[in-house]
Amino acid sequence: MRYLAININSKLDQEWFYRCHSVLECYNYFDRLGPGHGPRAAIFDVVMNNFLWVAEAQLDNMVQLNAIVFGAIKDSKVRN
Repeated sequence: MRYLAININSKLDQEWFYRCHSVLECYNYFDRLGPGHGPRAAIFDVVMNNFLWVAEAQLDNMVQLNAIVFGAIKDSKVRN
């Protein structure tokens, strides 16, 4: 899967990602989540190795976002 939809819930100290085939699928994933799951934080393109979108409120959390992406990419390489 090419994209990662990333969420960060700072209040509960939680972070997670969802693997998507398309940017639209990432946005649909965000829309399915309820308010208790934390705000949408970013969409990352694994092939281009670049963030396509980062929520303005998350710009100060780039170290955390990069760590989530690194973990997701590392995890996918281990599984392959």
